[in-house]
Amino acid sequence: MSLLDFPRLHFRGFARANVPTGNRNTHGNIDIATNAVSMAGEAVDLSRPPSEFHAHLKQLAPRFNAEGKPDPDGVFSQAAGYNFCGNNHFSWENARITGVQLRDGEVDTQDALVGAKLALWGHYNEYLRTTFNRARWIDNNPAQPDTTLIYAGQFTLSDKLATPNTPTLFTADIAQAHSVRWLGSGHVTERSGHFLDEEFGRARLFQFSVAKQDPHFLFNGDLPLPASMQALRQALDDDAVLGLTVQYALFNMSTPLKPDSPVFYDLAGSIGLWRRDELASYPAGRLLQPRQASLGPVLVKMHADRVAFNMPTAIPFTTRDPRAVSEQHPTHALGDKQALGDLLLQDGAGTLLARIPEQLYRDYWRHHGIFDVPLQHAGAATGSLSLGSAQAQWDEADWVLQSDSNQLYLEAPNRNKHEQFPQTITVQSRFRGELAAPASLPAQAEDGALLAVERQPSPLGDGYTALTLTGRQPGATRIVLGAGKDKQYLGVRVLPDDWDLDDVPAEQVDYAFLYRHVMSYYELVYPFMSDKVFSLADQCKCETYSRLMWQMCDPRNRDKSYYMPSTRELSLPKSRLFLKYLTQVEAKAKAAVPEAAVPPVIGSKAELIEELKKAIDLELSLMLQYLYAAYSIPNYAQGAALVQAGRWLPAELELACGAEDRRRNSGTRGALLEIAHEEMIHYLLVNNVLMALGEPFYSGTPVMGQLARKRFGLDTEFAFEPFSEHVLARFVRFEWPDYIPTPGKSIATFYIAIRQAVADLPGLFESGGGKRGGEHHLFLKELTNRAYPGYQLEVSDRDSALFAIDFVTEQGEGVAVDSPHFASSHFQRLRAVAGKFSACGKPFEPALPALKNPVLEARADCTVVTDRKARALMQLYQGCYELTFLMMAHHFAQRPLGSLRRSRLMNASIDIMTGLLRPLSAALMNMPSGVPGRHAGPPVPEPVSSRVSSDYSLGCDMLAQKCLALAQYARGLESDAIGMAPIEMLEFFNQQLTDLSRGKMSREA
Repeated sequence: MSLLDFPRLHFRGFARANVPTGNRNTHGNIDIATNAVSMAGEAVDLSRPPSEFHAHLKQLAPRFNAEGKPDPDGVFSQAAGYNFCGNNHFSWENARITGVQLRDGEVDTQDALVGAKLALWGHYNEYLRTTFNRARWIDNNPAQPDTTLIYAGQFTLSDKLATPNTPTLFTADIAQAHSVRWLGSGHVTERSGHFLDEEFGRARLFQFSVAKQDPHFLFNGDLPLPASMQALRQALDDDAVLGLTVQYALFNMSTPLKPDSPVFYDLAGSIGLWRRDELASYPAGRLLQPRQASLGPVLVKMHADRVAFNMPTAIPFTTRDPRAVSEQHPTHALGDKQALGDLLLQDGAGTLLARIPEQLYRDYWRHHGIFDVPLQHAGAATGSLSLGSAQAQWDEADWVLQSDSNQLYLEAPNRNKHEQFPQTITVQSRFRGELAAPASLPAQAEDGALLAVERQPSPLGDGYTALTLTGRQPGATRIVLGAGKDKQYLGVRVLPDDWDLDDVPAEQVDYAFLYRHVMSYYELVYPFMSDKVFSLADQCKCETYSRLMWQMCDPRNRDKSYYMPSTRELSLPKSRLFLKYLTQVEAKAKAAVPEAAVPPVIGSKAELIEELKKAIDLELSLMLQYLYAAYSIPNYAQGAALVQAGRWLPAELELACGAEDRRRNSGTRGALLEIAHEEMIHYLLVNNVLMALGEPFYSGTPVMGQLARKRFGLDTEFAFEPFSEHVLARFVRFEWPDYIPTPGKSIATFYIAIRQAVADLPGLFESGGGKRGGEHHLFLKELTNRAYPGYQLEVSDRDSALFAIDFVTEQGEGVAVDSPHFASSHFQRLRAVAGKFSACGKPFEPALPALKNPVLEARADCTVVTDRKARALMQLYQGCYELTFLMMAHHFAQRPLGSLRRSRLMNASIDIMTGLLRPLSAALMNMPSGVPGRHAGPPVPEPVSSRVSSDYSLGCDMLAQKCLALAQYARGLESDAIGMAPIEMLEFFNQQLTDLSRGKMSREA
C-alpha cells in the first residue's frame, strides 16, 4: 500500500513559496463573488493609479515591525500581508535523497542514491518555449489556508553531481494538480509573539502520483542507475502497481525579514509505489485522527509481521530558533519532537497490536515519520483502531471519503441562456482501509445556495460514487462528505457570473473595456505584474503582448502551471474577452492594395574569436531575414479581410496565417517568427561562448548581398525579401544539415570548424572562471525542457561551450533524420511548410509586395526608398534597432552574474523588439516605397555605431535620453503612421531607464 510498503525513498530539502498575501481579504476589501475591490467602503476608482490602492492596503492597521511585533509605523500590514507582490511561484530547493528502504529494517543512508537531486517543475510553455518553468502554489479560497493547490507538470530525479545540462536519471509528467491534504496548526509548540506565529506553526501534507503507462515516465537508459533505482524499477513491473507516489510535508515557514519576499519551508518527503485502487493524491491506509489540536493524522497498515505507520506531521516540534540557520539553510533550526511517551496501537477490543517507542518517532529526520514496528498480536484486529499514550490520543475514522478532485473551480450558471456547467467527480470510500460502499454517502454543500450536489453510481463499482456539482451562484464553500468523526471536506469555488460579457461584440472590446472588466482586479490585488513584468495599466504593453495574453488565459490551458491569472479566478466569459481584444489589436494594421507594377528589366584562440564573431553576424543576419519574410505576410485579421474581398481562399488564409482561435496554429507567418526567435537565442548563445573566452559582448552586424558572400563564404544569397516559395527554398538551404550531402560551404560546416576548435585548442577557458554571459530560458524546445529542465544557456567551460554549439546545430539541423530532434529542427519545419505550399492546387503568393533590401542611403545590392513618409518611419526603425542592441550591450558591459530573464535592460531590449520593431515592420510593409508596384518594408539596419558609457548609471541615462529623443521624433510623424502604443513604450522606457540611472529601481526584475 504505497508508502506503507517497500521500497521507500526518503528525501529532504526546502520549498520556496512566492505566494501572494494581499488577496486574503482580512479587511473585507475584496468580494470574490464578483471580483470587485473596495477602498474605505467605496468601489475603487479605476481611473486612479492602482498604486493608490496598494498604498491604502499597506497603511491599514494592524501593522507590525520587522520583528513581527505591533507597531503603527511597521513595515508589515495585515491587510497586504507579508508578500503582497507574490507571483505564486513554487519550487523545491536543494531537495535530495536522504535514505533508502528496500525492505524492512533500518533506513540506509549510505546507498549510492543518497544525495541524488529531486526537482518539481511547472509545465512546458508551448507558446514561449521556455525551460526553468516553475510550479505554482494557488489558494482556491485565499481566506482559507487549507485550500492550497500545487500546479506542477514535471518531476525529476538527477545524479548528486548533476548540472543543468546533465541528463536526468528519471523524469515523469504529473497528470493533475495536487492539493493540501492535511493542514495542521501548532506543529511548532514554541511561540515568539510574531504576528505570523500561526503560519510558522502550520504543517501541510501534499501527495501526487506519476503513472508508469505515461509515455514520459522514463528511466534514463543511457546512464548507469544505482542498484536501489534498479530495485524500484523492478517493483514497477508488478501489474498491481500503477506508478510512483510522492508524498511531501511543508512546515517551519521562514520568517520574512522584509515585505514582498518569498519564504522557505522545510520539505520532508518519501517516494513509494502507487498501487491499484489508491487515490493519486490522498495517502492510503487506515486513518487515525487526533483528539488534540496540535497533533496531526496517522495512517496505519498491518502486515503479517509488522505494522507500518505514516505520520509525517503527527507530532509537533518543541522549539524554533528565532533566525534562519544560514543562506544555504533558509529555515529555522527546530528542537526535538515532543515527547509523548511510547505510543500504543490497540484495536476495538483493547488488544495491543504494536508499540512505537518514543525514541523511534522522535528520530524524525531519519525516516520523515514513515516507519515500521513489529506486530505484537497475530490475529485479525477487531473494530476501530486507536493509538495513544497518557499525553496523546488518535482514534480511527472508520470511513474515509476522498477524491483526487479536492479543490474545484466551477462556472456560475448562465441564467439568460438557461445554461449550467456541471462537473462530475469521483469519490472513493474506504471502511477501515478497505474499499467499501456505505449504505448511503452523505454529501452536501455547506452553503446550498452556492452549490448543488447530486449523487450517482460510479462505473468503477463498489467503493466509488460519482458526484455531479453544479454552481448556483458565485462564492466559496465546501462539500461535506460523511458525518460525525468521519466527516471530510472538498473545497469548491464558484466563479463570478460574467455571462453578460459573452454577448459583447469583438469590436467593442478595446483596451479600456478589457482593463475595466478584467485586468483592473488583478492590477489592484496582485501587483507582482507591474512590479516584475509589466503593468496591466500600461496600454502599450498590453497591446504589444495581446496575443500572448490570450494564449496564457486560454481556458484550454487552465490546468497548466503557466496559465494566467495564476489564481484561476478568471471566468470563462472574461477569458474570451482576451481573444476579442487580440482581434481588435490585429485589425488596426491597415491592409493596402499594391500599386500597378511596371515590368522591370581555425588554428588559434584569436582565430576562434574572429570565427565566433562571424557566427554572431551570421545568426543576426539570418534572424532579420526570417523576420522580414514573416512580417511581409499579413496577420490573421488582414488575411480574413482578403478572404472577404475574394483575393484569398479560406484554405490559403489558414496556410498563411493559421487558425482563427490563435492558439498554436499560426500558419507560415507564425512558423517563421518562431524560427526567428530561436535564431535570437543562437545569437545570444554564441555570444555566451565568446564571453566565456574572456571577450566582451559583441553586438554584431547584419550583412547582405555580396558583403555576406565575402564575410561568410556561403553561396546562398542573404537578402531582405518578402516571403515566397523561392525565399522559402533559400531558407531551407540556410539550414541544410551536414549529414545530408551538399556542395559548397554551408552554415553546418561553418559550425563544425568552430566546434572542433573549441574541443581541441588548449587554454581557451580560465580555470574556475565561472559562468560568463547571461542565462536565458525563452524559446527553447520542449525536448530540451524535458531532458534539461534547468538549462538556461550557461557557458563556463569547454563542456558547456560544446553543449551550447551542439544545441545551436541540433536546433537548426536536427542531428540526424532518425533523431527525435529532426522533426522540430529549423530544416524540417521549413521543409514541412514548403511541402504545404507545394501541395496547393494552384500557385499562391501570400506576401505583400515589399522591396528587396530596402535602405535609406545607397548601398551595394540594396534599393533606396524614396517615399517621404516611409523614409521617416524607416529613420525611427533604425533608431529603435540601435536602441535595442545598445541596451543589450550595456547589460553585458556590467559583466553580470545574474540572469538575462531578470535583467531590466535585457527585458527592455526584448520589449523594444516586440513593441516597436514589430509594429514598425508591419506598418512599413504596407507603405509605398517610391518604386511602382513595391511597398517599402523595414530597412536593412546600419551597423550600431553609437556607444554608451560602461558606467551603469551614466549609460542608463544616455539610453533614457535616446528613448526620449525617439519618442519626440515619433510624435512628430504624421498621426496615422504607427499609433500611440509604440510612442508610449518609448516614453515608458525613458522613465524606467531614468529611474535605473538614479538607483530608484532594482537592476533585476
